[in-house]
Amino acid sequence: MSARDVIVVNTLGGALHHYAHGLAATLSASGARVSVTDVHEPSVAGGSGVDWVRRYLLALWAARRDGRRGGARVIVTWPVLGHLDRVIMRVVLGRRAEAALVVHDPHPLVRARGYGVVARRIGSLARGVRLIVHSRTAATALRDDCPGTEPELLPHPVAPRPVPVTVSTPGDRPVVRVLGQFKPDRDLALLAGIGQEIGHSHRLEIVGRRWPEVDGWSVTDAFVDEDRLDELLATADAVVVPYKRFFQSGIAIRSLEVGTPAVGPAGSSIADLYPDDRYLGDGSVSSWCDAISSASAAERDETRAVASRADRVCRAAWAEWLMR
Repeated sequence: MSARDVIVVNTLGGALHHYAHGLAATLSASGARVSVTDVHEPSVAGGSGVDWVRRYLLALWAARRDGRRGGARVIVTWPVLGHLDRVIMRVVLGRRAEAALVVHDPHPLVRARGYGVVARRIGSLARGVRLIVHSRTAATALRDDCPGTEPELLPHPVAPRPVPVTVSTPGDRPVVRVLGQFKPDRDLALLAGIGQEIGHSHRLEIVGRRWPEVDGWSVTDAFVDEDRLDELLATADAVVVPYKRFFQSGIAIRSLEVGTPAVGPAGSSIADLYPDDRYLGDGSVSSWCDAISSASAAERDETRAVASRADRVCRAAWAEWLMR
């Protein structure tokens, strides 16, 4: 191995499969040799949280063994135990290992261990483990939570790809979708307002687990696997990310990858994906409806060009990071 070789330990082998392998492709483009070890979460592999931690530790130990042969850098894609992972990585991988932890959500949208004051203080002891974030808001949150910590801001991997599906034809109502599991930070009042304002002119659909009924929208309570997700994204004219707060959106990235614009809140990481703010909504329902109309009318070739540009920027940034 060379110093530019990388071992990716994907601690959410199910949920982050696409992310981890997109990251591997991004790193490989710079000439690095990349291996990915998937550690499946309990919802995929079964067992308990303790079993998950055990598999994680074994994966780190294997990365230490393999990395020592040639000085590979180790990247963990998601903290299993929040800020405590920084200490775990330092202890298991050893002080000589170059290690990095990707922190997608400094303030998780669902209940998670290891993000309290004590865990943050313990984590700060492992200063040799670099923290990677994918949005400016995430970087700011980490600086505020962990004084003295300077996270490294790198683009979320983007992997443009063709998806052979039939999209809506002229004369049909544009298809607008919200995809993914319901979480408390989804803005139901906003969605109801959108349904009231443009439900007659657009087909508004929500597909994901545990969603309640939303006025003006057709709701399908169902798990969406990888292939089905790509199809639902590619056959939509626009995808809406109706979070009240978030640090980055995997759905917005995947939507862009297949040529469908994503609409989200102003000031969010979605603004980093597009050259202007036409797909961003502010505090008013009407601004979101305007953004949805703009996204629905976008040319797919234009959106694919945006995805290709984002991919090039991402590869260049990660290549530079590898050389540091």
